[in-house]
Formats: sequence, C-alpha cells, structure tokens
Amino acid sequence: MMHRMTGLQQCGSLPVWDTAALRRIEHDAASGLPPHGLMQRAGDAIARLARARFPHARQVTMLCGPGNNGGDGLVAAAALARHGLQVSVWMVACGAAADWQRTTRPADWLWALQLARDAGLQPLPWTQDAATWAWQGAGLIIDALLGIGLNRAPEGEMAAAMAALAQHPAPVLAVDLPSGLASDTGTAPGEMVRVEVTLTLLGLKPGLLTGPDAHACGELWLDDLDAWGDLGDSAISRKRRTAPSFLDPLGGRLLQGSGLGALTPKPDATAMLLGAADAIAALPQPGSAAHKGERGDVHIFGGAMGMTGAALLAARAALALGAGRVFAALLDPQAPSFDAARPELMLRKPQALLEMVRHAPTREGRCCVVFGPGAGMSAEALSILQALLALDQPLVIDADGLNLLAGQARDGLLWQALQQRRAPTWLTPHPREAAGLLQWDTARVQADRLSAARTLAAQSRAHCVLKGAGSVMTTPDGAAWINPSGNGLLATAGSGDVLTGTLAACIAPARNPNAAIAAARAAVWLHGAGADLAREEGQGLRAGTLPDAMVRAQALANGLPIDMDRAGHRL
Repeated sequence: MMHRMTGLQQCGSLPVWDTAALRRIEHDAASGLPPHGLMQRAGDAIARLARARFPHARQVTMLCGPGNNGGDGLVAAAALARHGLQVSVWMVACGAAADWQRTTRPADWLWALQLARDAGLQPLPWTQDAATWAWQGAGLIIDALLGIGLNRAPEGEMAAAMAALAQHPAPVLAVDLPSGLASDTGTAPGEMVRVEVTLTLLGLKPGLLTGPDAHACGELWLDDLDAWGDLGDSAISRKRRTAPSFLDPLGGRLLQGSGLGALTPKPDATAMLLGAADAIAALPQPGSAAHKGERGDVHIFGGAMGMTGAALLAARAALALGAGRVFAALLDPQAPSFDAARPELMLRKPQALLEMVRHAPTREGRCCVVFGPGAGMSAEALSILQALLALDQPLVIDADGLNLLAGQARDGLLWQALQQRRAPTWLTPHPREAAGLLQWDTARVQADRLSAARTLAAQSRAHCVLKGAGSVMTTPDGAAWINPSGNGLLATAGSGDVLTGTLAACIAPARNPNAAIAAARAAVWLHGAGADLAREEGQGLRAGTLPDAMVRAQALANGLPIDMDRAGHRL
C-alpha cells in the first residue's frame, strides 16, 4: 500500500534498507510472484500516484532508462495511456530502437517495453534534438531514468537528458528516487534531478532521508508493493485495515494515509526511520501524583565569558520540557547568580555544582548532566569535563565539550575516560564537530552520514546524535535511527543548545538505559517537530521561542487542542 511520509505523521518507526538489502528483498519478493509481477505492481503504483497527485495533468512525458527503473516507467506509461492520458515515452541511454529487443536486455524490461507498445505507445530513442521538444505540452514529467544502482556520476546521454529535464518548469515525479541521487548516502556524484514528488518502492532508502542532497526528493511517498510478507511483516501491511485513507479521484482506488504501526528494529535493516508514534510514547509523561524528584534533575555546565546565553538556552529548554529541577553553572566569573527571565532556574558556581553532582544519588538515576554549551576552551573547562567523565551519571556533551575532546589525543586520558564510562554518554555534534572528533574533513562526514555517526559511536563508545537534515542517532553497538522531523528554521544560533537541554530533560527521568535511549531519540524528534509546527503556522523561529513550539507540538501530537494568537501565545 501507499503512504505519504511526513515528519509529524502519527506512525511507528520503519526500517531503512541499503542497496544490498533492497536487492535481496526485491529478488525474494519477485520469486514469489508470477513472472513480471513485481514490475507490474510498481508501474501500477506509479500511475496511480501520478493521477491522484497531479489530477490536472493530461499530458505526461515519461523518461525511461535501461534498467528496472525504466521498466517500471514503461509499465506506468501503459497504465496512464489506458486511462486516457496522452503519454510520450523517451528511452534514454538505451541505444538505437533496433537494439532494444536484444536478448541481453533484462526480461522484465523487454516485457515492459512490449506492454507499452501494446497500449498504443511508441517509445522513442533520446536524441540531442529531443531536449528541445520532448516535453512540449507536458503537465507532468516522470523520471524513471536511474534507480538504486547508481555508483558513479551519470555520463553522456544520461547526463544530458537529466540536465535538459532540470530546465523544464513542469512538475517531476521520480520513480524510487530522483535520478542521480545515491541511494545509500543522499549525495549526488554528478548531475541530479530535483523533483516535486518521489514514490519510493519496496522500502525506504537512507539517501532519501539524510545526506546533503536528500532534499531533492521533494514530497516523499512509500509503496511496499504488498511484497514484504514473510520478508518483514511490514508495519504497513499490518496496519493496512486501520490506517486513514483518502480517495484517488480518478481511479477510485484508496491510497492509505499515515497511521502505521510501531515496528521493532530489524537486525538486517540498515537503520530505522523514527516514527512520531514511537517518539511520543517515549517522551516523559508524568503521572498525576508525580513529584519533581521523579521528573529528574538536570545539571548544566557551560557559559564562559561572552557565551553565557548558550548555557541559559539549554537550561531554559530543560525547564520548558519538564525537568523537575534545573541547575546551571556558568563559567563566566562575572555571570549573574539569578536568571530574571526564568527564576525557577537555579544558578550555581561551577565547583559548587560539581560537588552537588558528585554526591547525587545514582541508584535510581533521575539525573542528567550536560557539559559544553558556551563552555569555551579554557583549562578550567577541560578540568570540569575530566571530572564529569569520571562520574556515574548520564552525560550529554555538546559544543565546546566536543571541541575539547577533539583536541585531545585519541589514546590519551580524556578519551580513555570517555570510552570507559559505565553511565551512558551522548555526543551531539554537527558535521564540522563530528569531523573534528573523527579527524576527518566535513565533506567526508557528509558524504556518508550513517557511516560517520556509527564510526563516532564505536570509537567513543558513546551514543551519537549527528545533527543536520535527517539527524542520525547511533549507539555504540551499531544501531542507527534517522529523524524525519525538522526544517531549515532550525538553522539559527542557539537551536543546538536547545536540543542539548531537551535531551537532558528527556533522559533525566528515565528508569533504565533502554528508556533513556528511547527518550533521547524522542527529544531529537520533538526538537524538529517544534520547527515543523512553527513553519506550518507561518511563524519565524529563534532559539528562545523554540521550546514553546516544541511544547505545543507535543500537545498537538498527543491530540490536545492548542489555541493561540498570531504570536503563538495560548488564548
């Protein structure tokens, strides 16, 4: 069934598959169906979404490549033609028409070509002149050029067709993923097609969810082609009967909406896409008889001279997201001892708070320590970080804490203390900070974000939150999750400090390590959901207003009404 993937959807988490795993799934699924059955399902799904999503497009241009992606496009073209649409089909990088019937072609592709011809279509070979008139009158272009097999920059005729497509104003629907986008990494080694809508088939791909070019997919839809069965008992299949639906106005077919069920991580999945339902369930929910001790203490160290705002933003976020008590130690000796904007926030001298943390009970947890927001690179900051690493408390290290780690020898005492900690640790780098920790350059981190986050978690023996579009969360044992929420509104000073405080507030009340890990993932989701809600409301966003947006996003996700004025204040 078909589903639109959105950041705020009420759904469970879904597996994400790399190219090797998808090829195994595709092979096993196809072997359990009649000949060409899987390609038939794929082509029908493409045609169904094209008609439902672009109902006014009466003329369609289909660009087909020489592989299975092109075969899916040929089947879709035949289906669209049978429904009365005008369809022109262009075969790109397929050679002369006389060569199309060679037996060296894949059997499914040959079958799809004949199916298109039987529907009255006359596929044409792409030529240099085609770029000027292939899309005349087209209300929709379907990109069925390249799929998951891309392993190098497109060349020759393929690259030329993609460049020509980029110049046309008609909306583009991509089959499986935009041509030129690497399925496993979300990077584009060369020419790439940017599209309005992508229908990805069988399963989600990492490159559609994280990576510097993942945004090229536009609006993302998933169709599992009813093919998983024993391969995974997909959450999609399990919830098909109960998911909300809407009607395809042309075909009368039901396209399933969101409402997917929760999915236990699969050992052979490359990663998991974090679902809103799972995130919401993991957020702290105090009971009616809860007291502040149960909601946990958050202790924040940071805020050196000129950077006290970073630590205060983290502390205020922790307060807003429900921590029972929040203490902040500002390293600036001239810092005030009272926060007039948040009088419930308790400020302490660094050594006084360090002693308090040293004597905090660890038997039941209910505490999380933060080091780094605005901490600076002084000897005092390094000394505090060393002391905190030696304690048996959950610890979140961000910003200058990460820079201090990056500046130390990997076989030195600081890294040894990090790697030997018994209590869980979270590192929250953006790509440049991750590059410093890994001793890579930033481009290498962005070239494979999943690999970078996994490598950092393994080297540090800490949990890693690699920030950026499609934040990646990894554990020391190699498990990986991708966060779907968030948008460009988070690209503002201090938003990372807000995430740090949110993480601490969610981790602090956790009763066990697994609950803390799930709560940390939920914090990352909620951080992005606040930005998504702000964009939906048409509001701007700064770090100081982000916690309120997150609180409202959580209420909305829990089904609670939120009435507000134009400034975002509750009425």
